[in-house]
Amino acid sequence: MRRFFVILVCALAVVPTAFAAARATGDGVLELRAVNGSVAIGKEGQPARGLAWGQMDKGKLVVVDPTPTDGQIFVSGFEHKSVTTVADTGATVTTYSGTNIHFRVTGGKYRLAFIGSGIDLTAVGVGVAYLAGDILAADSGDYSVDSGKWIPVPVYVLSPRTLAVPFGTQPTPVP
Repeated sequence: MRRFFVILVCALAVVPTAFAAARATGDGVLELRAVNGSVAIGKEGQPARGLAWGQMDKGKLVVVDPTPTDGQIFVSGFEHKSVTTVADTGATVTTYSGTNIHFRVTGGKYRLAFIGSGIDLTAVGVGVAYLAGDILAADSGDYSVDSGKWIPVPVYVLSPRTLAVPFGTQPTPVP
């Protein structure tokens, strides 16, 4: 019984410390809830940085890992997978499709693109998300930045328009 209490006290001390260490100065939080449509986290030349995890009910997930050595990206529950490598940069591009897809980015730089339904995501770090709700869906879902209020994802009639949602302290461009 004594051993149990020692382990419990250690766990209660270590878990909050580990969570706080995962979030560096300038990091922000982006949350998506039941989004139906398209979502892109990061873009060419401007990948997101940090941690991300979540799931998608149905659709396609494209993962671009520009620096394969700086963190890992795990995906499960997919039905189809294809992998290519970009010759110029060495970036790995992996496409997953199916139902009940779960994903986790353990750190580093990454780009994620979703087209589907029921997209739930939490990203901690720095980046820009590009959101567009599905015009045919009854509800396009919601997003929140830095634990703020939930805001409906906009639906655009003229494609390929999206809403850019920055999270975290954005790097200043070098002249």
